[in-house]
Amino acid sequence: MVEKKFLKAIKDFSLINKNDSILVGFSGGVDSTVLTFLLLKFQNTLGISKLGLAHLNHSLRGEESDRDEEFSRDFAARHNLPFFSSKVDIKKIAEKDGLSVEEAARKVRYEFLNRIAGKEGFNKIATGHHLSDLVETMLLWFVQGNRRGIKGFKPSEKNIIRPLYYITKTQIEQYARENDISHVVDTTNLSTDIPRNMLRHQVIPVLKRLNPSLEDSMLVESFLLQMDDDFLEKEAEAFSQKFPKNFIKLSEIEGLPDALKYRVLINWMYRNTGIYPSYRKVLTALRFLNKEGEKRLDLGGGYILVKSYDFIFINKEEKKKNFEYKIRPGEEIYLEELGIILKCYTVTRNEIGMEKLKEEKKVACFDIGEENPEFTVRSRREGDRFLPFGHKSEKKLKDVLIQLKVPRYMRDTIPLVEFRNKILWIAGYKRSGHYPVTEKTEKMICFEIKEV
Repeated sequence: MVEKKFLKAIKDFSLINKNDSILVGFSGGVDSTVLTFLLLKFQNTLGISKLGLAHLNHSLRGEESDRDEEFSRDFAARHNLPFFSSKVDIKKIAEKDGLSVEEAARKVRYEFLNRIAGKEGFNKIATGHHLSDLVETMLLWFVQGNRRGIKGFKPSEKNIIRPLYYITKTQIEQYARENDISHVVDTTNLSTDIPRNMLRHQVIPVLKRLNPSLEDSMLVESFLLQMDDDFLEKEAEAFSQKFPKNFIKLSEIEGLPDALKYRVLINWMYRNTGIYPSYRKVLTALRFLNKEGEKRLDLGGGYILVKSYDFIFINKEEKKKNFEYKIRPGEEIYLEELGIILKCYTVTRNEIGMEKLKEEKKVACFDIGEENPEFTVRSRREGDRFLPFGHKSEKKLKDVLIQLKVPRYMRDTIPLVEFRNKILWIAGYKRSGHYPVTEKTEKMICFEIKEV
């Protein structure tokens, strides 16, 4: 049965082609030894040109880890197979990289296997993952609420192949006994303090009483979930390419089904931050899209998601930078915190066109009536008030910025031009009603923003 399922998986998923050279990720445990035994037995039938074993000593179990490495070396020698090994301190690597021991082990192991494969000319890497592993993986990710992992792993991914995909752990162990295949036992696999082991020894036996065909049922489930997810991911990736920058106009994703929309958001967030957001955060972001006003979400890694009016943005979370400069007519200053230049100059009414005066987002002019006055250019402060042009009374600056639909995260980065404790201009947005230019104005003082 084991051999038939082994050959069936290879045929169904085209795992091995003629003249493939295969490097086996070899731990010395029953899974990798049975896998190697099968590959050797059918090497000529499958047309495998070269087989090799690669063993990574994780240094997690002291003498037992060294014993496994020595067994693996002897196993390779008995079967005349090239052997490659490396010893690393996984605990130290996990601490350094801020990963769990299991995550660090997986990352380092695949880096090691790919490095050896590339250096020694193996075009495929075979691992001993089997059907029982698939069930454990799907259940583990389900319990942890990870949608990406619920579908389990595929029989092949890039250069990784899993020829034991159809075979259960029980069948592998029975095959090893029947064929007298020696192997080592990792004693930590018996500890139920490890979540995967708890599933294996305590949870899955109960589930199999409910469904004796649990492995076969979940194999079918995995196939269907893979199909659905592959299609939706492909669609989402294609659609998310429309948003290469750090903002999205909400109308552009308004008609998307939620199943596609949240995937688009995940792809977009990852491209802009390098972080895969948790599904809880993705659902929170989805809810933001339908709410009024401005909303903020901490994505981690110093990034924030901001929903503001008709847009969503991703920005680096930065501490507020207060700034204050002085400027007189004939001068220009570089606002280092904002990366812009503000120019101040005196002109007559005939020297500047009325059209330019209307461009209050770049230029604002005032009838000050003083020679060489000094102005302050600063960031906003608590309690600031502003007199909108044409109004008789001042309003809270905060309310004016809300009316202008200025996102909250940008409000502390807008320079305010002030004269005698009166805000003349919200630079780049709106001029005030103080010191207005009239038909009687002959000479005016103007401020202009210049991009660097």
